[in-house]
Amino acid sequence: MSNSSLSKINYAMMSHQGIERRTNDDKVFASAEMGLWILSDGVGGLTQGEQASQFVVDEVSKSIKLGRNLRTAVHSAHSVIKAYNKHETEDRGATVVTLLSQANEYEIAWVGDSRAYLWNSQEEQLTQLTEDHTLVQKLVNAGLLKPEEARDHPKRHVITQCLGIEDQHQLDIGLIKNPWQYGEQILVASDGLYEEVSEEDIVNCLKQTRDNQAKIEQLIEMACRNGGKDNLSLILIDSPVTEPEKKSRSALMVQLFSWLEKFKKG
Repeated sequence: MSNSSLSKINYAMMSHQGIERRTNDDKVFASAEMGLWILSDGVGGLTQGEQASQFVVDEVSKSIKLGRNLRTAVHSAHSVIKAYNKHETEDRGATVVTLLSQANEYEIAWVGDSRAYLWNSQEEQLTQLTEDHTLVQKLVNAGLLKPEEARDHPKRHVITQCLGIEDQHQLDIGLIKNPWQYGEQILVASDGLYEEVSEEDIVNCLKQTRDNQAKIEQLIEMACRNGGKDNLSLILIDSPVTEPEKKSRSALMVQLFSWLEKFKKG
């Protein structure tokens, strides 16, 4: 794909403390120039979660500016929090989802239960790209819990990975890398969204013909209306690909023969 078919990435971003929380432990960062977006959620139950998430945003963005890769940047943020924890009576920690876009590809790294979703506007399909680092997800993977039972499970908030808490050799950084496609968007969200808003309602919002900022504002309004028990942050990032991929001559011939066969049978 040529650079001429790529545009500067459009995005929208918003963070809200929710209805029941007095502070907001979520931090977000965006730089279309760097091709970098970060969402970090200070872990509930640990002191100074807001400070931990700020450490993550600051350290990941600084590392990427220095030319480090995404995995190294997340490890660096983990080390910074651990260094501060050595001088505190209680540990602090944070989750992270970060996206780095370079040319026609994007890479996502994550630790914890904040998520990234892929929205395909052509097919109106929402796909969760990240896998939660939670006890409930481990039970699902082991076949001990059905996916539909996970949403309301009493242990669904128990995370198994957290920046600042794990030892270096135990930290499991999730990584995926994919090419951008025309009509795609990435929705990055803290758990305050998906705890309150169903995937069906997220889809109904994303498929509206509104701009990105209006969509994330609607999602946050829905989450607050449904309870808003936690902080919630959203980043909605457009694909930079401006044209659909042209089908090869052979692919077009296959499609043509398929239509002819259907016509004959019909």
